[in-house]
Amino acid sequence: MHRCAPVILTLLLVAAFASAAEQAPELVVQKVPQPLLQQVPQGPPVPPRTITVTGRAVGYIPADTVIWAITLESMGKDVSDVKQASDRLVKTLADACMRLGIQPADIDTGLIRMEDARIVGRTAPEDLKKPFTATRTVTIRQTDLGGFNDVLEMLSTQAIKRMRYVFVSSQRETVVRETIVEAARVATDKAAAMAAVAGAALGKPLLINEYAPPHLKIPEGAVPVDKDSPAFGADAEKIIATVYVTFELE
Repeated sequence: MHRCAPVILTLLLVAAFASAAEQAPELVVQKVPQPLLQQVPQGPPVPPRTITVTGRAVGYIPADTVIWAITLESMGKDVSDVKQASDRLVKTLADACMRLGIQPADIDTGLIRMEDARIVGRTAPEDLKKPFTATRTVTIRQTDLGGFNDVLEMLSTQAIKRMRYVFVSSQRETVVRETIVEAARVATDKAAAMAAVAGAALGKPLLINEYAPPHLKIPEGAVPVDKDSPAFGADAEKIIATVYVTFELE
C-alpha cells in the first residue's frame, strides 16, 4: 500500500494539470508594430538646365502685281451730259486695258462723284461756264509685270487727270510664314552648336516666342541676323522675323 501511494498521487496530479490546460483560454501573441520611419523632408526640385537663343531670318517679298489708280474727270453745263462723258472715258480706258490682256474682273470702275461749282467759294468765271464736274477713279490690277511698260504707254494716250501705281505681292503671307519658320530653324541649329561646345546635348524646346520675352529686355536692334535670303528685284519688300527659343539641356 505504501509503495503504490506515490504513483497514484503522481497520476492524479498529471490528470489535474491536463484538465486545467484544456480549460485555460488560448494565449494569443500579438506583434508590436515597429515605429514608422520618419520621412526626411526634401528640398525644392532642381530646375532643368536650359539655353535660350535667338533665331533671326530676313526674307524678301517679290512684287508680282501692279495696282493702278487712274482718275478721270469730265466737265460740262448739264449733269446728264457730264455723266455720259464720264461713262465714255471709263469705257475707252477699260477697252484699252482689255486689249492688253487685263481681264474685266481686274478693272474696278469705281463710283462717280458729281460736283457743282456754283457753291459758296467757287466764283471763278471758268467754273460758271462748266459748273458740273464728274470725277471717277478707276482701279486696275495688272498681274503681268512684263506688260508694265505697255500699260504705262497706253495710259499716256488717255484723258487722265491723275495717275498713281504701287507694286504689291500676292505671296506676302506665304513669305512671312516661311521666314518665321526659317528663323526657328536657325535658332535650333545655333542652340545645338552652343550645347555641343558646352559638352551637353540639346533637349526638347520648352518655350518658343515670336516676340522678345519682357524679362530679357533685349533691344530689337541688338539681335544679330542669322540668315539672309537673296533679294530678287529692287521692288522686293524686306521683312525680318525673330524667334526666341528656350531649350532643355541633357
